Amino acid sequence: AYCDEHANSYSPFESQTKGNDSDNDGNPMTPISGAPSRMRQIGSADFETLQELKSMPQPKKGTLPPVIFRSNFAASNNSKRYRRRSVSKDAAKSNPRTRSGYPPSRPMHQSAEVSYLSDGASNQNYRGLLNLAAIILLISNFRLILDNMMKHGFVLWNIMQADLTFTVMSNFPFVTGEVMLHVSVLATFAIEWALSRGTIGERLGMFLHGANINVAMLISCGIVWFFLSSPLAGVVLMMQATVSWMKLVSYTHANSDYRNSGRDARATLGLIKDVDERELDTAYPMNVTLSDLYYFWFAPTLTYQIAFPRTARIRWSKVFSLLFRIAVTSAFMIFLVTQTIIPYLDLMVKDLEEDGKVSTATMAEVLLKLAIPNTYVWLVMFYLYFHLFLNLCAEILRFGDRVFYKDWWNSSEISSYWKLWNMPVHYWLIRHVYFPCIRKGASSNLAMVIVFAISGVFHEIIISLPFHMISYWSFIGMMGQIPLVWITKYFDKKFPGSSIGNLIFWITFCVVGQPMAILLYAIEYWKLGAELSGASTVAECIGSECEL
Repeated sequence: AYCDEHANSYSPFESQTKGNDSDNDGNPMTPISGAPSRMRQIGSADFETLQELKSMPQPKKGTLPPVIFRSNFAASNNSKRYRRRSVSKDAAKSNPRTRSGYPPSRPMHQSAEVSYLSDGASNQNYRGLLNLAAIILLISNFRLILDNMMKHGFVLWNIMQADLTFTVMSNFPFVTGEVMLHVSVLATFAIEWALSRGTIGERLGMFLHGANINVAMLISCGIVWFFLSSPLAGVVLMMQATVSWMKLVSYTHANSDYRNSGRDARATLGLIKDVDERELDTAYPMNVTLSDLYYFWFAPTLTYQIAFPRTARIRWSKVFSLLFRIAVTSAFMIFLVTQTIIPYLDLMVKDLEEDGKVSTATMAEVLLKLAIPNTYVWLVMFYLYFHLFLNLCAEILRFGDRVFYKDWWNSSEISSYWKLWNMPVHYWLIRHVYFPCIRKGASSNLAMVIVFAISGVFHEIIISLPFHMISYWSFIGMMGQIPLVWITKYFDKKFPGSSIGNLIFWITFCVVGQPMAILLYAIEYWKLGAELSGASTVAECIGSECEL
């Protein structure tokens, strides 16, 4: 069977079988490879297997093709047929009762075959080696953590003994910031209610919306900058303020479209599946209620719509399971940060104590040492927030669409990573930034630059303000990815299906980008401490016990 119609496009399947390749029951074995080439001859007339290959999911544009190794017999290996003793012509190799009939002159080399690890081998299964790799990875990392603890001690215990209080909720400026966010939500509802009833005009209403949303964001920034000394509390408040800002922008933007476009609400609802029956007849301004706004404000999404897909009920067993996993994962992430990242930053601090600057050799050493633990923390954070926390919110609110991320780890283009890594933010940027720019006449490249610039500004606000410093590393990092978008797109087009773009993605993010950002922000933070204490060097600042 030949599939030549995919000659100019990606086909995720490639088979190359020889007539004598078979398992113990005489079934031909076929590798399924993700190489970007058309499907070649499968061998036997195994129509069911061919249909199975065709039915497998196609990879998305900008992601790596799958690589799967398996046999192509129709029945499962776990079925009774494949658990019974083999009756093939080579059964004597494993059946003791027939060994007497196995003559010494039996030919052992019956055909020309390539070695198992050669490219032309018909059936390659490396599952055992993957298990070995997992064991080596586990042991090596356990050894690193053990060595780290023997060298630096149990750092988490030292931090807990440093009289650090995590009483975020009892912090008056933090609570004030939280209250102000709810005030902005109530003001948004009041303005939208007046617009829906015609009490105020369109221009005045949208002006009030913009003023309310942006003033709430500015107040949160002021509270963090002037009144919150704890970076942890500042990061939490700025994250919530940013999310609230994005949600309210989407709420006002979407309702403006419902109000002025003249579209039939039933046509919009027809695009949404699994809607509650009570919401099937919802139309603007019926959706302008305080309960509707607060449901959206708490829902794990940033883009407002008149109705959302819902699940039938809350599965409390899943809620408790998610809570348990959140607790375990949070503890593990805190352990990783305190035990594997802080000690390496201490090495850099020692150079700062000595002469107020970090040597290139020390920075390179710390950068490489931070690469692996930072990657672990990043992946654990992703699992904790995007999978566990957002699924918990969705389960409690019966929010149906839980595609909060896709297979970003297979990205062969940087742009694909940003489209797959954070689906709520991606949807918001596409609907409220990218396409509005396109409708205003901007080119796709200019719209992309604007999207990255806005993302860079908010990354900088969330990171810099809680540490009370004006920096620009996150913004530079975001804008620096624009050339990487073009570079990885070129490689993906030039070498379709290759891992070049994916390797560039992992290296720039995990080996260079994020560890370098941690170092640069740490240096900026120490410099700020020296300036606030009036010391000429950071060493003098530390000697005077200045604190931020």
